[in-house]
Amino acid sequence: MGATAATALPNSSHAMAGGSGYIRVRGEMLRRLSATTVDLFVQYETNGPFVPYYRAGSAITSQRLCASALAELDNLFVRAEDFQNLGTQVLQAIESAAEEESVPTAERYAALQLAMAMEIERTAQSINCRSYVTLADRVGHELVTLLGTDGVRPGDLYRLARHDFSTFTHVTNVAGYAIILARRLGLSDPDTLHQIAAGAMLHDIGKRFIPHAILTKPARLEPHERALIETHPTRGYEDLRHRAEVSVEQLMMVYQHHERIDGTGYPVGIRGNEIHPWAQLLAVVDVFDAMTGIRPYRRSASAQLAIDYLLQHAGSHFDSEAVQCWKSAMTET
Repeated sequence: MGATAATALPNSSHAMAGGSGYIRVRGEMLRRLSATTVDLFVQYETNGPFVPYYRAGSAITSQRLCASALAELDNLFVRAEDFQNLGTQVLQAIESAAEEESVPTAERYAALQLAMAMEIERTAQSINCRSYVTLADRVGHELVTLLGTDGVRPGDLYRLARHDFSTFTHVTNVAGYAIILARRLGLSDPDTLHQIAAGAMLHDIGKRFIPHAILTKPARLEPHERALIETHPTRGYEDLRHRAEVSVEQLMMVYQHHERIDGTGYPVGIRGNEIHPWAQLLAVVDVFDAMTGIRPYRRSASAQLAIDYLLQHAGSHFDSEAVQCWKSAMTET
């Protein structure tokens, strides 16, 4: 995609943090916990110190969380080494609640995203892609089980999903959105949706071959840096093409998700129907998530601005039907 909607996957969990060694957690995700098993912190000023807000074992009160939200402290922080523990605790609390009540799908998705974060970050950095391919397949299956119904609204998912600059955030958001868009486009076979979700989880795997300093550069890329980033679809395809468990359709998602209908994309510049349909739907949600996520070189765009961008380029960059379906899904009430 162009500079307006560029995306990058860092090679360090520090990219998820408001400061080195800390990761942001929305207070809303903690409301079902009676107590926290890890220390939680707030940061009152940008680049300021992290101040203890809840100590491990402290009872969590909804009144205090509401107060923090009013004080614009709804984003709490946890030490990076404690993040997996907290994600697992949140998921367990929501799964327990789901046995007794109807827990919104978007809330369960956000909890799953937290719980899987560190495993995704770790396996995405592996020298051999086998473990990440296996994880992508497992997460894809779980996402289809959770999101594979017509009743899931992407607007609800967008509200609770993370939008920070990290591997697990981008790939899980894109996979979740891809499932919903695929269903809106008439694809309902569970195995097909599973393959699409896993393919979306794999789509940027080639970026692990790109230098971290380029992926996280907080300024406009030089031409040679842009050219290097644009090799990631090919690098990802080459990394995966000999793996029997990765289908041809998934390989096309990895290889073609930056191709454009009018031939202005990369790595080849193919046009229209030469681009696999799964890659075309992936391109829509990939750009949407890239634009609405925080990046080192720009602020995040609103969902409406991202939709406007897709509409502006429907039929030239993106498949018109996929864009219209995504707009309809995101704006429904």
